Amino acid sequence: MLDALSEALAPQDALLTVMALILLRYKADRERTDEWGDDARALDAWDTLRNGGRWREGGPGLAEALDRGLRGRVRNSPVRLELPNLWNVRDREVAFLIDWVAAAGDPTELFDACLDQTQTLGKGGYYYTPSDVTRLFISLMEPAEDEAVYDPVCGSGGFLLRAREHVAAHDGRPEELALYGQDTNRTALLTAALNFSVHDAVAHLAGPASTLADDRFPDLTFDVVVANPPFNQSGWDEHGILREGPFWPYGPPPAGNANFAWAQHVVRKMSPTGRGALLLPTGAASTVKDAESQIRAALVNDDVLSGVVELPAGLIPHVRNPVSLWLFTKSKRPHRKWGRNDRSGQFLLIDARGSATNVKRGRRAVPGEARERIAATFAAWRGAPGRAPYEDVPGWCRSLSRDEIAETDYDVLPSHHVAAPPAQSDLPDAPERAAELTDELLGLFETSRRLEDELRDLLGQL
Repeated sequence: MLDALSEALAPQDALLTVMALILLRYKADRERTDEWGDDARALDAWDTLRNGGRWREGGPGLAEALDRGLRGRVRNSPVRLELPNLWNVRDREVAFLIDWVAAAGDPTELFDACLDQTQTLGKGGYYYTPSDVTRLFISLMEPAEDEAVYDPVCGSGGFLLRAREHVAAHDGRPEELALYGQDTNRTALLTAALNFSVHDAVAHLAGPASTLADDRFPDLTFDVVVANPPFNQSGWDEHGILREGPFWPYGPPPAGNANFAWAQHVVRKMSPTGRGALLLPTGAASTVKDAESQIRAALVNDDVLSGVVELPAGLIPHVRNPVSLWLFTKSKRPHRKWGRNDRSGQFLLIDARGSATNVKRGRRAVPGEARERIAATFAAWRGAPGRAPYEDVPGWCRSLSRDEIAETDYDVLPSHHVAAPPAQSDLPDAPERAAELTDELLGLFETSRRLEDELRDLLGQL
């Protein structure tokens, strides 16, 4: 559908226009079925577009209809809805889009399909995280209806909406889940606001502002913190000013790489019984660079790291390298939000590099059964209710002590610790096989003697 606007608008502007049109249709549908409502702005604007109204006079007609129907602002949005210049959008392109949106069965599903296309727009998954990855995060975090979930690089809001979906799927009340997000990118924030509106959800969104430089929720901590930040982000420290701040109890992160700044931010924003999940490049788990390795060691020694899941390459658009999912918690002692197992001083490493399937060229995904296996392994290790007892599985998972991690210079890359399973053999047990070989060898000796006798007889006849 974005191809219809490709000649007139940049890809992100085209996407924003289409999503605003979908939201207008969603709001119009709601107003049409609200017998007691007295607000019909979205319905009037949508009907104007559907009936071939002012947009036929040029682009401004479409922009004005969207602005009027959405009141210039979108619920949850900290920024005003400002559409791109639509002068170059031709009548037939507008007509195609309106008919296409009108024909959609469910505008929320259509909106999700638009978000799926953002994987071809940003760089490094800047404000888009594929749905299979968001599902994996949330299945590991298991948010409950009475909790608060925070994403410091919320992008299009996928993690937060997935948390809401998880609560609903477990017979909870998703409206009781408090959602918070911040992002430095204005378009990302507006996309998130549109996303929440079309899913009839409420969130506290802040920005545009860099979370590391300007935390807009400075006095809050959260039950669940989830983040997929830009990898290996340089220039984050504002010429060294931020590195001197009070936010780095495990050591100042290097100026040229924000990976462990994000790790410390996630830990800092967790409540006393909170948990967190952070996506990092796999190299962060074993790097020997001084500042990063020292912070990693401090995270292990302070026992706030719960585990690391090593994932394959190709899961995140525009990120070619493999990635790892870091799991944090403030308390590994038995409690309601953790489980019955005391895992203090212990760490779970899962090697899930072989869990992905190819979905398209250059793009891989973690299928449902693999996500369930990862989540079930972590839940069993924690002693979550209804889970079987945890056991190490060669080639898949291993639980290590703090001393064992320290002996490897605090290397927490799962593939460096989780031994491959022993090679499977179809051969019988050794004693049985030895007996078979002995019988076979004795038979060959007998055949050799017979052939020797026959050869002697032949030679004697010459």
